[in-house]
Amino acid sequence: MLRLIARPARPSDYDHFARLFVELGIDNPVLPRERWESALAKDTLFFEEGGEVVAYAYVQPLRGVGYVRHIVVAPSHRGRGLGADVMRAVAAHLRGRGCARWCLNVKPDNTAAVRLYRSAGMEQVYAMTTFQLAWDAAARLPRPARPVAARPAEPPDDAAVEAAFGLLPGQVAEARGRGGLVLLCLVDPAAPGAAPLGFANFDPFLPGAFPFRVAAPELAAPLLDAIRPHAPRALEALLVTVEDDDALTAALRAVGATVQLVGAHFRGEIPDVG
Repeated sequence: MLRLIARPARPSDYDHFARLFVELGIDNPVLPRERWESALAKDTLFFEEGGEVVAYAYVQPLRGVGYVRHIVVAPSHRGRGLGADVMRAVAAHLRGRGCARWCLNVKPDNTAAVRLYRSAGMEQVYAMTTFQLAWDAAARLPRPARPVAARPAEPPDDAAVEAAFGLLPGQVAEARGRGGLVLLCLVDPAAPGAAPLGFANFDPFLPGAFPFRVAAPELAAPLLDAIRPHAPRALEALLVTVEDDDALTAALRAVGATVQLVGAHFRGEIPDVG
């Protein structure tokens, strides 16, 4: 049996990334080469078998937690246990970067992947839904009775944002470091020292917001108002991913947002792979 070899990404791997990315089945556009090289390549591992690239993993080592963003095995090489080999290599990589826990998102109907992640010690923590939200539908969302203000999320905001919305330590700084993203914070102007009321990480390329977190459903509208100037002018809709928030999910459904993707967020301890 040929041995699976893990290695860091090289600029010449872009075509392999583009070929395998579509196998995620998430309908997002493939990043252009320059964006992939600047934002993803440094955290991507490729896996070769007999000199052929058969899988890749895009993982973000945060503060003690590894966020596994993509795990893809080529369709021609599935059913042979390569996914488990990739997960063991990712576990070793993240352990080497100081991470003791890991997390990822998966389609719950992808039973093979769910089984693999559970075998690696992960369990589902919450559900998530990605909506396609038209701007005219967003205009029908309820609004807060009190004034709120949106502004760029700056590094001094990171800890408060992560604490308020249960984000992973270092998640906001990692997003800022990738570049090309718009990070926005929603605050109460009458209470500048209070916890933030909302946070959005908007990617104009998709275009979509993930994470998109608010303290109450009526705060989604002003946060979306702040996103809109950063969206392409011809854009009629955007993607909004809602995590572990039944009230916001119901509010978006009520104004006619359509479901693009249903997912599950898994977390667990990284096993000792020796």
